[in-house]
Amino acid sequence: MLKLTFVTAALFVLPAPVLAQAAPVTPAPQASATPDKSKSDLDKVVCRSQDTIGSRLERHQICMTKQQWMTNEQEAKLKVHDLQMQGFVAH
Repeated sequence: MLKLTFVTAALFVLPAPVLAQAAPVTPAPQASATPDKSKSDLDKVVCRSQDTIGSRLERHQICMTKQQWMTNEQEAKLKVHDLQMQGFVAH
C-alpha cells in the first residue's frame, strides 16, 4: 500500500519540474499566404494551455514545436519509470 501511495504522489509531483524547465512563452509565427513546403511537421509550433501550480484558476500558455513537446513527454515518462524502479528496488 505504501508503494502505491508513493507512486501516486510521484505522478502528481512530477509535472512541477517539467513545467519549471518549460521554454518561455513566445508568440506563434504568423501564417504566410503560401505555406512553406520544406518545413517539417515536427517543426510546427503548438501552443498548449497549462494550469499554474499553486492556483486553481490561473493558466498560462506554453508554445513549443511538436518535436520539443514529444521530447518533454518522453523525458517525463523516463522520470516516472526511474521513480517507480527506485521504489521497488529500495525494499
